[in-house]
Amino acid sequence: MKKRIWGQRGFTLVELMIVVAIIGILAAIAIPSFLSYQLKSKTSEAKTSLAAIKTASLSFQAERSCFLSVQSNGWPGTVPSSGAQLPWPTAATVPTAGALCINPLTGAPASAIGTFGDVGFTPSGHVRYNYYLAGTPAQTPAPGPMTNSCPNWPAPLGAGAATAPTIGFMAQAQSDLDGDGKKGGFMVSNISHVVDCAANTF
Repeated sequence: MKKRIWGQRGFTLVELMIVVAIIGILAAIAIPSFLSYQLKSKTSEAKTSLAAIKTASLSFQAERSCFLSVQSNGWPGTVPSSGAQLPWPTAATVPTAGALCINPLTGAPASAIGTFGDVGFTPSGHVRYNYYLAGTPAQTPAPGPMTNSCPNWPAPLGAGAATAPTIGFMAQAQSDLDGDGKKGGFMVSNISHVVDCAANTF
């Protein structure tokens, strides 16, 4: 029995050090990739929301014959940093009092600045992006915003046209998911799909 116990060997210190070194190398390779995939997964919010804003804006235009703008600092009103989630303000969901696009009494052009509640867009839960919507008095240039050439990027969209008629729109989502001080985000227009304005910038 004693001979059998003495014959058993454990791992040597060198073998343990080799295993630890291998694990360290694998972790050094895997962790940055994991963090990158994690950031990319968070961008799905902006893509989904901008697609919904486009659909809502086109529906609003079909009913009112104009595209709306929202206030110039967007909603929720500030660009979140380091992936922070901000609540969607109640004010962004409340429809605007008064005439929009056309004054029903006079037929004259009316205000084209409203809220996301006017077009029927409300995100589900908190958001990691700040959202902008700007109606334009002229058609957005074909083919709309393109990858790495979004208009005026990274400056946020202004409020757009203050009065109707508006025949185009652009919407934008901006955030700083990784907290490096560089804005990442997406854009969409009435004639384009959602595009990445800053590739590999989160």
